Amino acid sequence: MKPARIVLAPTAAGVFMLLAVLALLATAINYGNNLVFALAFVLLSVMLSSGWQCRRNLVGLEWLPAAMPMAFAGETVNVVGSVRETSGRRREAVSLRGGAAAIVPASDAATLELPLTAPARGKRKIAGLRLVSLHPLGLWRAQRALPTVEALIYPRPQGERPLPGRAPNPAHRQRESGDWRGLRAYAPGDSPRRVNWRVYARGGELTVNDFDGGKGGAALWLDAAACAGEVESRLSQLCQWVCEAERQGLEYGLRLDDGAPLPPGRGRAHRQACLKRLALYGET
Repeated sequence: MKPARIVLAPTAAGVFMLLAVLALLATAINYGNNLVFALAFVLLSVMLSSGWQCRRNLVGLEWLPAAMPMAFAGETVNVVGSVRETSGRRREAVSLRGGAAAIVPASDAATLELPLTAPARGKRKIAGLRLVSLHPLGLWRAQRALPTVEALIYPRPQGERPLPGRAPNPAHRQRESGDWRGLRAYAPGDSPRRVNWRVYARGGELTVNDFDGGKGGAALWLDAAACAGEVESRLSQLCQWVCEAERQGLEYGLRLDDGAPLPPGRGRAHRQACLKRLALYGET
């Protein structure tokens, strides 16, 4: 995709300098003073030269957005990406719409980050991103618009209800005991020690050793039906339960009324899957 055009405009300091040049020219014309004429033209040349350098500082930069940013509603979401320079020129003080400025080394890349307040939950588009340069003197601002970035915003984790009690139904076996029965498909939360790595090495299929006599822990089901209030309040309560269950190292599943439940599991990947399901609830 062709990069957006670069827009160049004077800053407040630049406008002040232009007014000063005009005042000097008026004074020189009124009094016929050649030294004042020279000073006015020197300042004007500095102004024009800095504008050219400011725009050139963004020409040819390639924007590479990072992975989709994720955050809880109302907290800070960090839009991260990198700018790559391929023409062999060092770039000075390039920033992402008011974020911290960075130096882009010649024929290299630099990471830019912009913290924003996360909007309401869901898959949200963050528009209005721009590469900005004030280099070299801060008299001009060069800006280049960037493509819209999508962010995944989770519900705000809040609620007063404690974690629900565990259901009597077992989740799945966690410990090896009894006689070996064979292999079964891996389920979220299975111990890595039970994974049959030989089968995985041969065919890439993730399976675990199954034994008789083992008892899994009781499943902790986080159910939307157990929450009170409006939709967003219930989602916030479920989000808090997910975070708390993960913090305690418990196995938990998630039940919503918009599809099949997520089976019990634990770990970072399971937590992310539950939070994503909550974030996208009700969206088509």
